[in-house]
Amino acid sequence: MYRSIKHSKTHHFADDTNLLCMDKNEKLLRRKMNEDLKLVFEWLCTNRLSLNVAKTEFVIFKPPKKRMENRFTLRLNGKTIFESKKIKYLGIIMDDELTWKFHIIELRKKLNRTIGMLFKIKNIAPLRVLHSLYYALFHSHLSYGICVWGNATKEALQPLDIAQNKIVRILSNADYDAGTASLYSNLGIMKVEDIFKHQIGSLMWDIENKKLNDRFSCLFEKVSARHRYNTRSASSNKLCTDFKENTSHGPKTFRNYGSKLWNWICDQNFYEPNLSKGLFRKRFKHFLISDYS
Repeated sequence: MYRSIKHSKTHHFADDTNLLCMDKNEKLLRRKMNEDLKLVFEWLCTNRLSLNVAKTEFVIFKPPKKRMENRFTLRLNGKTIFESKKIKYLGIIMDDELTWKFHIIELRKKLNRTIGMLFKIKNIAPLRVLHSLYYALFHSHLSYGICVWGNATKEALQPLDIAQNKIVRILSNADYDAGTASLYSNLGIMKVEDIFKHQIGSLMWDIENKKLNDRFSCLFEKVSARHRYNTRSASSNKLCTDFKENTSHGPKTFRNYGSKLWNWICDQNFYEPNLSKGLFRKRFKHFLISDYS
């Protein structure tokens, strides 16, 4: 299909197809997308495949203060498609300003169900069972896709912090207003912000050890590759961090945050260049949790 499309990049997963098109000009963007949608429909008809127009939607990602001059609509098989403020892609809900607020709202609902269940059985189940249920029913949802949405603002992430504090108190059989720092440490559970750091750090380990394709590694540049001077940063094999990013979203990009996090990890006592991934993840987790007490 991607060979028949002129302007957009295609992303496929099972029977789910997404088109990504970029342009600063609103009218030109609409024209490009309508052309590509027409080509997609023609390709599907040629290959005797059907498209559910009712489930087809689009979202325009733009700066928070950017306003569209006219209402943006697209046409597909003679039917009008209206702009959505959010879409769900592979279980992650993306809004048009990438605040992740809708994803966090839905995630909080899932976590609340687990909180209620564990609260009912906390007095009849041993801690090891509750601990296993936490990772199976709470942590699995909390950590899914966190590399994408985990760099949201503290205000947006606060409902998840509150939910995790509740379940940590349940696991510890503590009062509803008990302090949680020591509880996290005793249980060996990472907080939301540290789950995000741990996941990004693991991804950066993969990039450092060339376990991923060039689509990721090309985002980063070694200080030693930029110049031949024997500086401390160059000899420590650190990454460049002087990116020219915009002030609103730039610091939160994976390239920017990942580079700075990896350079910080390289300065910590637990890190060694030849660590296996499993040992790296274990040491990194213990290092993050040790800061709670």
